[in-house]
Amino acid sequence: MKLESPELIADLLSKDRRIDTRKLNETRKIEYKVNFVKKAEGSCYLSMGNTKVVVGIKFGTMTPYPDSPDKGGLMVTINYAPIIWKELSANSDIEISRVLDRSIRESKMLDLKEFCVTEGEKAFQVFIDCYVMNYDGNLLEALNLATVKALMNMNMPKLEENDKIGISDKKIELKSKPVLVMVSGLNDKYLFDLNQSEEGGVDFSISISYLDENTICAMQKTGIKGIPVSKMDEIFKIGAEKQKELRKILDE
Repeated sequence: MKLESPELIADLLSKDRRIDTRKLNETRKIEYKVNFVKKAEGSCYLSMGNTKVVVGIKFGTMTPYPDSPDKGGLMVTINYAPIIWKELSANSDIEISRVLDRSIRESKMLDLKEFCVTEGEKAFQVFIDCYVMNYDGNLLEALNLATVKALMNMNMPKLEENDKIGISDKKIELKSKPVLVMVSGLNDKYLFDLNQSEEGGVDFSISISYLDENTICAMQKTGIKGIPVSKMDEIFKIGAEKQKELRKILDE
């Protein structure tokens, strides 16, 4: 895919225009399918424009960590073909997996105590495996939505004979449903759902994970320029409005 220059992107945005003709606050079309991977315990395929991801979730067993002997574990990984991310900097996958992990973990959506089998001895580990099928910007929003959709359609694990992992009839009870919103800024203008070309043409982007319009559980800022403190309240408010739109995907 040919990437447009940051200068062209900035010029268009200064005129309230975007390279794909969207409005500044307009999100690309979102489509999804749950239980997409039949061999996973839970899964979701989701596309946001030309960004396409698959999240598959499975369970393993573990010895609980010494500082949380009554809890199970959580691990997030990103998988991709190198050609998909050839324009991105090294270790971008590690950074994205950490931000996604923080959104899920800090939301407390999973009560990891429910995944403990025997305190201090055995627990279930929840593996969230993310696969990037095509990359055209705004990966974190897509992955967060796909992860939550997959978890919403899963049952709790159980131990069977010979410590084999089975699946019970009990649904996983989610304590919350975090919605991650990416707010990006350029010259006092804010926009959402950047495509790959636009990601190189803004001053900053900040991911904000909302539990509802008044509660934030995680944030991460990227970009070459700082964000004035005086602008943060405005950013939180416009992000809170956008999360209402994205949350409708979870309520479908």
